[in-house]
Amino acid sequence: MHTLTFSEIAALFPKRRQDAQKGDFGKLLCITGSRNMPGACALSTHAALRSGAGLVTVFTTPENPMRLASTIPEAMWLSGATDNAGFLTDEKSHALLLPHLQKSNAVLIGCGMGLTEETRKLTHWVLSHASCPVVVDADGLNAIASSIDIERWTGKELILTPHPGEMARLSGKLIAQIQQAREETAKSFVNRHAVTLVLKGAGTLVAQRDRICQNPTGNPGMSRGGSGDTLAGMIAAFAAQGLSGWNAACAGVYLHGLAGDLAAAQYSQQAMLPSDLIACLPQVFSELEQLRDRA
Repeated sequence: MHTLTFSEIAALFPKRRQDAQKGDFGKLLCITGSRNMPGACALSTHAALRSGAGLVTVFTTPENPMRLASTIPEAMWLSGATDNAGFLTDEKSHALLLPHLQKSNAVLIGCGMGLTEETRKLTHWVLSHASCPVVVDADGLNAIASSIDIERWTGKELILTPHPGEMARLSGKLIAQIQQAREETAKSFVNRHAVTLVLKGAGTLVAQRDRICQNPTGNPGMSRGGSGDTLAGMIAAFAAQGLSGWNAACAGVYLHGLAGDLAAAQYSQQAMLPSDLIACLPQVFSELEQLRDRA
């Protein structure tokens, strides 16, 4: 099995032209967050912006723009209808989302969204109507777990980013079975489903039907809530910038882990937070650009 290297990841990112403008680096639509889970929305959005996406629009619950816009002023915000518990509803979402879906270069759905019948319907509608790559994370994965063959009739490029618990729901296996045979589980899943799979955990795996690789970066300090939201935002940003599903996933897991290693060196594995990881992304990309430009 191939192990990712910094040099091959750096080669995926072309040097930016002097006359470049924001539209050259992709339009990303993030459908994330709920009343009681604004953090997942914030982390995934901030990570996407730090990873170079040109324009990021966030569709979320009405409370979140008021909470987050002052700390993430670079994003654009759309508010959707919610139920009494503060979760997005399918009602009235379509008219707001459709024009953004039609002009987006990538979509991220699921981070902090919650799992209800309404968010399940919303996820299925998005997968049916998006004409670009879709990164499905967290509750987006749970929303399709009972109908995973959905990708066969959408014809979209899907990037699924499960942790072992979510992988158990997608595959019908026990977590212990997955952890004992991670490579075999990933290969079996992508042989049945035409997706790019990111099986998170120590030595995160990226798999497609004809290939699989392992990520060497990262550390146990990243094992806390919010790390996955950060990774999902990064992968979605790379997909929006035109990287294929495979390359976006490989770049995401490698650079996410590298930022985690820098955060651990600065803050310790015990004390580091996903927000510290995002704060280390400028150093990661500075080193990447230096390596790429020397090549």
